[in-house]
Amino acid sequence: MDDAVLIAQLEAALEDARAETRAAFENRALIYAAIFDELSWEIGDERAADIMKRAIRARGHEVGKKYRAAARRGDLDEVGRIFCEGSPCAGELFTPGVQEHSDGRIVLRMASCPLRDAWLEEDRSSDEIDKLCEIAAAIDEGTFEAAGLELTFLDRLGIEGSQNCLLELTGESAD
Repeated sequence: MDDAVLIAQLEAALEDARAETRAAFENRALIYAAIFDELSWEIGDERAADIMKRAIRARGHEVGKKYRAAARRGDLDEVGRIFCEGSPCAGELFTPGVQEHSDGRIVLRMASCPLRDAWLEEDRSSDEIDKLCEIAAAIDEGTFEAAGLELTFLDRLGIEGSQNCLLELTGESAD
């Protein structure tokens, strides 16, 4: 087999893997929506959202360990690098970047989201999408809380008219 054929096969396999990964994220979004719908019916929207956020935030605590050393050093450049380089499919799913950076503060950006795209495809209302994004964002809250950083969402793609999720991180949290 010559190199060109091998390269073509590897590129095709990589494209398949990226499509499968995107489909898995979209499936996660639809599972979140289905669980929220069922819980809301049983116990109301507010309690449903609180329970889901607690569980998702707990998973974020596990993810946050990879940021802890950089956060302890106050190295927000490294936090930004880990965030961008660790994004699935070499960043193709969430299109991450650093929006702003100054002493003690960094604003991370995600310009796309397969979860939001799945909810849009499902014809969810803008209010439903915003609520589901708020729930899904608990992963980021838990992640950066576990790293010891303060997180403020400046914007979320789930808000009608928004172009990015903007996550402002500042120094170590009081936790």
